[in-house]
Amino acid sequence: MQVTVKFFATYREISGSKELKVRVPEGSSVQVLLDSIYAKLPRLKGFEDTMLLAVNHEFAEPTATLREGDEVALMPPVSGGAGGVIKIQRTAIDVQAVVDSVRRYDAGAVVLFLGTVRSDPGVAALDYEVYRPMALKKMNEIAERARKKFEILDVSIVHRLGRIKLGGDSVAVAISAPHRREAFAAAAWAMDEMKKVVPIWKAEP
Repeated sequence: MQVTVKFFATYREISGSKELKVRVPEGSSVQVLLDSIYAKLPRLKGFEDTMLLAVNHEFAEPTATLREGDEVALMPPVSGGAGGVIKIQRTAIDVQAVVDSVRRYDAGAVVLFLGTVRSDPGVAALDYEVYRPMALKKMNEIAERARKKFEILDVSIVHRLGRIKLGGDSVAVAISAPHRREAFAAAAWAMDEMKKVVPIWKAEP
């Protein structure tokens, strides 16, 4: 069967075109399609952990089943604002990059919160899993609400997935604001909301 693959932003530059027609076996999953694309465009493989997927204009997981004529979109992470980023990834969090993503000349304060894997009895590491489309949607909503509620300038939220050893960073929240009081309050509120509504789960591996 044939499906149409659309590339956006950086992925379009890598592919050299806005869209491709790709043939895959009947009943293939999105992952089978992705593997076929990575074979032709190996550079895209490096973005696999943060790539957003959509089938016929709805967010989709790699396990989704494709049908003849489906339209599949490959998109980079959604930006959380002018400078901030919202991202879910399996690689280690680049803390300095998260901080730099919210730095602005009109900011008098930049606050960074790091959630780390704590040493509890019998725990050597934690393993995180996610319902990615909903998690990214909720993280973007939290960022937007934080801007309005606390009148901050920018916010970045980055969460790591997979197995993380003791002391490793699992989540980073960075806030820039004109004054430190708003920045501290926004960071604490955003992290509380993350734990309430973002579908990311942890378990001892």
